[in-house]
Amino acid sequence: MMMNIPELHANPEHLFSALSDETRLRILMLLDSEPRLCVCHLQELLNRPQSTISRHLAVLLQDEWLRITRQGTWNIYDINPDLPLWVRQVIRLSRMSWSLSAEGRSTLQRADQIYRTNAALLCGTTAQDLPPEIQKSESGKIVNVLFLCVANSARSILAEALLNRWGAGRFRAFSAGQKTEGSEIHPLTLVALEKLGLPSEGLYSKHWSTFLAPEAPKMDMVITVCDTLLNEACPAWPGRPITAHWGVTDPARLAAEHPDQNGTDFFIAAARALEPRIRLLTQLPDYAIEKLHWRDEVTAIGLMNQ
Repeated sequence: MMMNIPELHANPEHLFSALSDETRLRILMLLDSEPRLCVCHLQELLNRPQSTISRHLAVLLQDEWLRITRQGTWNIYDINPDLPLWVRQVIRLSRMSWSLSAEGRSTLQRADQIYRTNAALLCGTTAQDLPPEIQKSESGKIVNVLFLCVANSARSILAEALLNRWGAGRFRAFSAGQKTEGSEIHPLTLVALEKLGLPSEGLYSKHWSTFLAPEAPKMDMVITVCDTLLNEACPAWPGRPITAHWGVTDPARLAAEHPDQNGTDFFIAAARALEPRIRLLTQLPDYAIEKLHWRDEVTAIGLMNQ
């Protein structure tokens, strides 16, 4: 049955009808990852016959999920920009979850390579007129990320250690807190790090003013990991870094509230909640991180595992 965008608000079940088919869902996830692709690209990425891809594209076009642009003999597809934000978020979170699997990560990485290799055709322009972020190859730039919480004793420390593991060579993680006078890393944070096989050398509790000093490294991203800071006025960070909130339950509070349970388990659970988000962050290509609208992408990562 045909569907149009206004019907999605009145009948949200149409969304799940459209996403119930594996091929259609993967087409939407791929086009959520890369702005434009053609039939041959989707056929290569999904290893489906062209007739199958074309049939599903026809359904998605008819129901207004996609748009089509013709470049000479090429049909170029992209997601309809008029899709409601909540629909785009469902597709985006589905794509993020898929990227945590080996198959999804490999497919999305190949899609990124295909898009950048064929960007001039897909964008209907010459290579010289492409946006700078598309012209640019992987730059080798180290991305500095600062994780913040109140005391810088648990969650932000865990996030720092995890990103330095998963993003080694491309990301450099730091952490700090709002109120750290007399604070130090929680003992169970150190136990959790050891059990997870993460190094603790060089980690210590510090105030966020450390990163406001003129000689401090400039941050590309600043991410809060506790709800206490969500509505607090954070400093105006030099360089206007991407900011996002990844709320994680305080393991120290849970350990204090449940003295009959093994407190370390709460700290390990906090690390497990952060780990998939960290992995998603490390999968963003350089050009994506440098684009202002990818602030939404980093923010959406915070919705994972909630």
